[in-house]
Amino acid sequence: MDSIKIGNKEIGDDKPVYVVAEAGLNHNGDINLAKQLIEKAVECGADAIKFQTFKTEEFLTTNSQYFDNFKNVELSYEEFGELNDYSKDKEISFFSAPFDLESAIYLNTLDVPCFKIASSDLTNFPLIKNIANFGKPMIISTGLANMKEIEDVVKLCQSQNNEQLILLHSVSNYPTLPNETNLKVIDSLKQKFDYPIGYSDNGDSVLVDIASVCMGANMLERHFTLDRKLDGPDHFFSISPKEFKELIQQIRIIEEIKGDGEKKPQDSELQLLKEIRKSLTARQDIQKGQIFTPENIAIKRPEDGIEPKYYDDIIGKKATVNIKKDTSLKTEFISK
Repeated sequence: MDSIKIGNKEIGDDKPVYVVAEAGLNHNGDINLAKQLIEKAVECGADAIKFQTFKTEEFLTTNSQYFDNFKNVELSYEEFGELNDYSKDKEISFFSAPFDLESAIYLNTLDVPCFKIASSDLTNFPLIKNIANFGKPMIISTGLANMKEIEDVVKLCQSQNNEQLILLHSVSNYPTLPNETNLKVIDSLKQKFDYPIGYSDNGDSVLVDIASVCMGANMLERHFTLDRKLDGPDHFFSISPKEFKELIQQIRIIEEIKGDGEKKPQDSELQLLKEIRKSLTARQDIQKGQIFTPENIAIKRPEDGIEPKYYDDIIGKKATVNIKKDTSLKTEFISK
């Protein structure tokens, strides 16, 4: 797997988990609230903050039951430009999920470092094709999808010469219950695709987030709010700043716990190795020329002589010197 770079950070196996604060619509249409979300995401240690950009009329029919909800929290393009600049000042990556082509084109003029494809747009090939042609990394959520649909969208991006893809396992239920997260899909996606794989969490269980990281997620996207009691459809299952900061700290600890995968003694083990391991040892005084037998050889700590794995090679050979009881056997004590 080749890593994918967003801003100055690489995403992939053996790289730190890329943590995204999913602000989504939790700004409630208020740019000042959006700026506070950016500030808190920085304080928590998030790598990026992500919003949703749209013109409500372009992706919802006016008779949709959700039309007014989205219209009431719609930010203008100018406000997104301001949020992009504000994020740069705060040194956090800013990107968004455009829900319509006009919004995608506008975001590209802001030179955002990547694009997010929402689960709801996984089959929106015209939108995905145009975004792929921007030539920037694409983070693709796969809620509602089966593996064939994911394969199809990957092939579409590849056909546009864009292989800077990050696939996010997700379940589009709000909130997603822990027993329906099916996190083994992370491994299934890793086996199927040679791209970074992550998890976009629509639930409220921190345990699920930790489990996803332990199971190999290269990216974690988490709904983020200033206060779970605020009005709005996503606040109640979003993570608070205090919880988010703790989660990111735990993720960084998990990365240290996971290590690099190379089996070797740790430095602390090396300091104890000789004390803990054992050597072939004289069970009694052994005279020069005497034959080594099970009766006169023991296996005892410390390891400062011949290792016990050579026991059978030593039995039957003669001692070249006098050896006192409890002396670790050395190679030079043994006849050839």
